[in-house]
Amino acid sequence: MPVHNVHPDGHSNASFDLLESQGLLLGIEVSIGEALAASLNSTGLPIPQPRSGAALVDTGASCCCVEESHLISLGLQPIDQTEVHSPNGNRTQNIYLARLTFPGTLMPTLEMPVVGIQMNQGNTISLIGRDVLRYCVLIYNGPMGCCTIAF
Repeated sequence: MPVHNVHPDGHSNASFDLLESQGLLLGIEVSIGEALAASLNSTGLPIPQPRSGAALVDTGASCCCVEESHLISLGLQPIDQTEVHSPNGNRTQNIYLARLTFPGTLMPTLEMPVVGIQMNQGNTISLIGRDVLRYCVLIYNGPMGCCTIAF
């Protein structure tokens, strides 16, 4: 089982204050799925470059979400819709098939449906929800200011 230790400032002596203020952030790249990439490649069309940023691990989110503007910029089309419930109310959001990679970690690449949302969070472009977390062990070590995630 690959294990990845997360220290918010990149050092093993991280402050628990930084973990508290930022949450558990992982580097993420969002790209098109393998089937779409193969189709574009076979027709000679360019494959869009992945979108990079941070993913916030969110145990309150039932599913993985990605900033919708990034999904649209990749040329992805919605495959379905779902009702999203948040503190701001209920809203119908599009679902896309995307490929998620976590550079610099041993975490597996995931190709899965994600909900397109409007995050407006700067560098944070994704939420990792319980649909992904159900496959891993997550240890949130507040006193040490770090987290461990294993798939």
